[in-house]
Amino acid sequence: MSVFGNFASDEVIDAAEKVISKMDESALASAIERSEQTMSPQGRGLLVEAIFGAFRQRGESSEDAAEGAGASLEEIQRHDSNAVRKLLTYARANPGLLKEATVGLIEREPDMLEELSPEIAGGVRERLLER
Repeated sequence: MSVFGNFASDEVIDAAEKVISKMDESALASAIERSEQTMSPQGRGLLVEAIFGAFRQRGESSEDAAEGAGASLEEIQRHDSNAVRKLLTYARANPGLLKEATVGLIEREPDMLEELSPEIAGGVRERLLER
């Protein structure tokens, strides 16, 4: 069992919010990009939806975000690796968006921490164990 299974979801979410909010945006973006390369198809889909959700909260539709990324919405939704990379690059260019998306992802699916890079998951793990 992972360390995350030993804690309530709200504890994991709280720790993740604190760790992610303090991360340098460039470091977070790099960690997300590395994570995406090894994610399960379901995890990749959840990440893409979290990114689109963060764009929608800012008033930009999924179609607009895909267009801004220079990829088709259909390619991104099929998890075409090149299209998803373009979406990540576009998200990275929008300050704070990846932080919002990552926190939103973990709020909806705390188990996704298992698929995130050690910089993120390890930071959350350390914060939980410090309690």
